[in-house]
Amino acid sequence: MYYGRKKGIIIAIIVIAIILVVGIGGTCLYMFTDLFKSNEKLFWKYMSKETEKLEITPNLQMQEIEKKKQETPYITNAKVELSSTNNEINNNLQKIKLVSEGKTDKSNNYAYSENKLEYSNSTIFNLKYLHDEDIYALKSDEIVNAYVGVRNKNLNVLMQKLGITSNINIPDEIVPIDYLKVTNLTEQEKSHINETYTNIIMENITKDCYSRQTEAVVEKDGVSYTTTSYRLDLSSELISNIVLNILNTLKTDSVTLNLITTKANDLGLSEEYTTVDGIITTIDNIIENLENVNFIDTSFVVYNYKGETIMSEVLLKNTSKITIYADNWIKIKYENFEEDAEFDIMNIEIASNNTTTQSTLNIKVSVDNETEVTLDIENEGSVADETLTTNITVTVTQNNETYEMTYTKDTEFVDELENIEELNETNCAILNDYSQQDLNTLMQALINQIITVFNQKAQIIGVLNTVTNPIPQITPNQNS
Repeated sequence: MYYGRKKGIIIAIIVIAIILVVGIGGTCLYMFTDLFKSNEKLFWKYMSKETEKLEITPNLQMQEIEKKKQETPYITNAKVELSSTNNEINNNLQKIKLVSEGKTDKSNNYAYSENKLEYSNSTIFNLKYLHDEDIYALKSDEIVNAYVGVRNKNLNVLMQKLGITSNINIPDEIVPIDYLKVTNLTEQEKSHINETYTNIIMENITKDCYSRQTEAVVEKDGVSYTTTSYRLDLSSELISNIVLNILNTLKTDSVTLNLITTKANDLGLSEEYTTVDGIITTIDNIIENLENVNFIDTSFVVYNYKGETIMSEVLLKNTSKITIYADNWIKIKYENFEEDAEFDIMNIEIASNNTTTQSTLNIKVSVDNETEVTLDIENEGSVADETLTTNITVTVTQNNETYEMTYTKDTEFVDELENIEELNETNCAILNDYSQQDLNTLMQALINQIITVFNQKAQIIGVLNTVTNPIPQITPNQNS
């Protein structure tokens, strides 16, 4: 029962909220002006203003850098350092450093990096990574004196040889994902989604679902505002009907179905998402199980102060409340009302700033004022400079103690890579080429040596727990 209710929340948010934000935003700004005074029109007017504030500006700097990386070789130098406000722990953490030097030429399917674990300014472990054409390989002289690699073909056969079974469909090969391509929608595609699915939502919502409250007092960043609020109440039955109508429409919407299959193929997903028939079968299964989903009465509230939306809320009856507003930061407050909830209040803050030569992203998450995690990313440089410096800081604060990890990476574009190392049959063992019995013998030897080396290094840096080999022997198939 509890799982079904959560599943209902997920479906409702994915199918309704995303369409409201993506599909309706631009249309509402055009259609709903102050000339319309109905609660319905004014709700959508101020909701559209809120969604406009939540739009994330494209990072043109990094888009240009990533485009250049596809065409031009580059070298990198990176390091990771650790620290803590706990002096006893910090004394050890500051002795640990990860250092990496790399060479990459994506246009020729080549990447190399030498990665070192340092302790007290001495290298205690060295690991090389080499991607050459369709082979991906690792090497550490302390484990084996040659590269051990995987050919990016017939991966499902290799997994069977290794005795690895999974409910997830394992592809024959892994194709790198172009996330910019996956997330990009054309104006025509956006317009189609808007026209098709916005109408379904609007036609199912009657005027009595909307209401208005004057002199609604809300607090934002410690300041009280007297606002006019506009509210949309959706019953669980109404949400179920909207979801059902959207799913039935999607089954016959060839444009959106083909769009989904294209994006799913780009992500390397299984056939249930990469073919129209597979998606329709999945939709039919969802529809069949809708009666077992416990949707929750849900309300959306927007607060208007002097013609601007200063705050919005999503209320899930007797379950939770989500408060959202955006100024310089996007701020989200998630409040749990259920007794068995893992936390009571989670606050999320997001800020970004992008120019052609510098971009920053700052994310802060706090839970019940007990745990706080921050992520700060800064990129400085440009295609014209042919250099980029990336600084990433992750900070975790709990029980009045703070732990910090900093990652620094310098990237420089070059005309040609020098002193490159290549893979061949004399310096690389390719796992795909081994019989199951030989592969089993090799893997057990590698794992045992990895564990031995790990335990040695763990003692050096003060990690006392001893690791043993958890992997059982693989029983070879008679035909392998």
